[in-house]
Amino acid sequence: MMRQVYLKNFKCFQEQRIPLNRMTVLSGGNGVGKSSVIQSLLLLRQTGDRARLLEGNVLEADKDSPLLSIKLNDEYRLTLGNSTTLTNAELESEEVALGVSDDRGEGVMCRFRASTTKPTTSIACIEAPDDILVRASTLSIFQPDFHYLIAERVGPRDLQPMADQPFISTGFAGEFTAFAISQAEVESRMVAEVLRLENTSGLFRSQLEAWMGRLVPRAQIFTTPYPNLNRVQMAIGRRGGTAPLPPANTGFGISYALPVVVSGLLATPGSMLIVENPEAHLHPGAQTAIGIFLASVAAAGVQVLVETHSENVLNGVRLAALRKIIPYNDASFVFLSLSDEIGQPILHPISMNRAAELTSWPPGFFDQQGADLAEIMKARRAMAGQPQS
Repeated sequence: MMRQVYLKNFKCFQEQRIPLNRMTVLSGGNGVGKSSVIQSLLLLRQTGDRARLLEGNVLEADKDSPLLSIKLNDEYRLTLGNSTTLTNAELESEEVALGVSDDRGEGVMCRFRASTTKPTTSIACIEAPDDILVRASTLSIFQPDFHYLIAERVGPRDLQPMADQPFISTGFAGEFTAFAISQAEVESRMVAEVLRLENTSGLFRSQLEAWMGRLVPRAQIFTTPYPNLNRVQMAIGRRGGTAPLPPANTGFGISYALPVVVSGLLATPGSMLIVENPEAHLHPGAQTAIGIFLASVAAAGVQVLVETHSENVLNGVRLAALRKIIPYNDASFVFLSLSDEIGQPILHPISMNRAAELTSWPPGFFDQQGADLAEIMKARRAMAGQPQS
């Protein structure tokens, strides 16, 4: 399992070490570096992919002969633009270092060259461990089974494409969710015991509808493959209700949450699940439920990294700890903020105690409700002191 991400001269980070846990929740304001942490992991995974294609034959490069070319766009849905905007402006260096390490401090460290004068849509890996694949074998980001969902997931679709995949996956935007559901059914996929809700079968279909029922009461998911068209039709119904409806008739919430639940149920122990904004288009109660679900996935042995702006997701994780679904010390939070005095994001690692109380609550960390209530009371007092019209 990964315990730390290292970034040097990467976007807004000059040099920083980000702690990771079995479940890690990234939060903070807009533009503080949350997505950059995830992007660094995706670039490292891409580096591992390239090394695997070379069967691990990665040697030290000279200045004019890079080891590997790493794309900044399209791969893993990355949209990093070009090399001139990838490095930290204050460091004035073209060398980027990214790495991950485990509990023992061992892992993978890679150096890249990103041209700051000639815009390129890739960066050159100029140094990587000779035994990168051996080192990567114990780190979740490099496992063959890998699930990642971007914030901009596909909306309601009646038909979704099929895909040739090395493992069942929803795709990075949830575009293969219907296909993943149908494939899991064909394989009679079973779900880890810790993820099984009470009084339900361990079969994937039963658990999918049970968990989705926590988000949308009595939800049922129907899929019909059409191999000749390379498409899978999906419909959504309610148990005991009317006939199933096309996803477009059921709103964005279900379509955005469904790939999160499907990916979590499919992820295998030792693998990784990264989810951006799991709360998108969900009402507060469902946001809490998705937090509990993701903590349950982590408890099943999957390393989970979540980027969120929702305190309800945060509270769902805390509830999961209180309910003994996940050990309280297996889940932690990383809050990022900016300062005029410091040239990179400020890191605020936050953990829980047995009572799910947080070790710190830095300014700006999910405190907006209290701030708003204080302003409302202030405005009411001011209104009470004004003469009646």
